[in-house]
Amino acid sequence: MVRFEDDDRGYLGWLAAHPAEFVLNIERTLSPPTNLVLHSASCYTINGTPARGKQWTGPYIKVCGTRAELEGFVRREAGAQARVCRLCLG
Repeated sequence: MVRFEDDDRGYLGWLAAHPAEFVLNIERTLSPPTNLVLHSASCYTINGTPARGKQWTGPYIKVCGTRAELEGFVRREAGAQARVCRLCLG
């Protein structure tokens, strides 16, 4: 599991190297936990060129890894459950 903050180059490199894994998109603050969304690494909404703004890892933190790792991370760190992206996992 790897976490990206203010590192779009590293994040996009990870996506390219791990297309079968997952990404947890998290607002900068986990207190209270809001907008926790689990995506497939290949989801177009978290890949390529940002639709809004200029950065992927500016307003959001990206935590990347296996689905089990990310679901465990959310339970431990935020005491919550992530929503799944309705476009890639729904």
